[in-house]
Amino acid sequence: MMRQLFNLKRAVGRRKDMHQKVGALRRDIDVHSEFKNCAVTLLVMSTFLNLLGALRACVGFRVPTDFSRFKRAAFALAVIALSPASAVADSIDPAMYSETLGLGESVTIRKTVTITAGRPTGAPLDVMFVFDVTGSMGDEIDLAKRAADDILTGLSGFGSLRSGTGWYSDPLFDGVHVDLNNGNTSASSGINDMWDGYSPFNPFSTPPWCSVAGVAVGCGGDFPEKGYAAISEAASSASWAPGSNRFIIVFGDATFKGPPTEAATIAALDASGAELIGISYNAGFSSDIEDLGGTAYSGVGLDTDALVTLILDSVGASFDEYSSVTVDDLGGGMPGVGVSTLCISADIGACGGAVALGLYDRSIDRTFEFDVTFTGLEEGEHHFSTYALTDGGIVATERDWITVGDKVSVPEPGTLALFSLGLIGAGFSRRSRR
Repeated sequence: MMRQLFNLKRAVGRRKDMHQKVGALRRDIDVHSEFKNCAVTLLVMSTFLNLLGALRACVGFRVPTDFSRFKRAAFALAVIALSPASAVADSIDPAMYSETLGLGESVTIRKTVTITAGRPTGAPLDVMFVFDVTGSMGDEIDLAKRAADDILTGLSGFGSLRSGTGWYSDPLFDGVHVDLNNGNTSASSGINDMWDGYSPFNPFSTPPWCSVAGVAVGCGGDFPEKGYAAISEAASSASWAPGSNRFIIVFGDATFKGPPTEAATIAALDASGAELIGISYNAGFSSDIEDLGGTAYSGVGLDTDALVTLILDSVGASFDEYSSVTVDDLGGGMPGVGVSTLCISADIGACGGAVALGLYDRSIDRTFEFDVTFTGLEEGEHHFSTYALTDGGIVATERDWITVGDKVSVPEPGTLALFSLGLIGAGFSRRSRR
């Protein structure tokens, strides 16, 4: 199959126009149609040294079992090409693993985790924005939405960001109006939904004013609003990613009332591990945020760039010192693949089961070794990630592709590397012949 693919590449090499290349390949290659489209894309795009674009075009294609070698080679390329350029310096070696196991069969591999000097720059970050949408926010809601959008834009370059929104009025509230997702735009996060029928800067805007996604939710009555309820629900019901750094950012101009109580809200925040930030348009609101253990900033003249810097500094500071290191799939392999870990070496510390324990800091690079065992539990193909974690926070990611079922011929890692180099080399050779 590989010889056929590269023969096809040479056969269309004289065609200079990309559309001519694609057409020639599709006429000449005689394989499964979905595989054909992916193979064509890989071959043509590799000529122009654009493997990233090629692989993105192939995401999701299904390959018949007799093409398993190519499929696994494409997986190896995808791990390299689709990894974010801003990934953390901390690492797991090897960074990918692919294996076929029989049902009930296990395999153990040695993983080396390197925690580097300096702060990580790509740890997972989850942010829930919560808005007071009552009538008193009419003059500030546009400012609040713009501030949220600026914060979202400022955080978007940091690692793996997810965002969502909640809101509260009185008596209605919804702490998770849009759940955490990786769209990270004003639309996908739900920011645009807040008071979407009104703007104080648009004299032609129309009711409903106290609205969310075009639905009137009430403009409140007495001054205290259902802030405790929305914050509690965001903390307890948002789909926080395992090992993520978590923030709830609330925009409001009124004090809070129960139920739930202040104590119950603090308990929900503590259980979630989320840090609370308030963007305040009223002194009473600031006081309630601080009583919950949060930090309040004035929304008037808010410097969103400075706030983004403070948030990122808070994330970075959480990794400066650490006392535990481990490798864990956080349940991602289940129910198809069981993953267990045994610490082998712990730098200056000691191993305790799956965990390296000690008093560590990031003044120097530190290295830890773990034996990771994969066990086939359910037939099928299982794609998931395994993570390096310090004190429960993700600092590095490994990609795993485990097939459970009848054993088939799987290429050695060297084969995958040679194929990757072959595609890249083919692109260079075409450029040199020009």
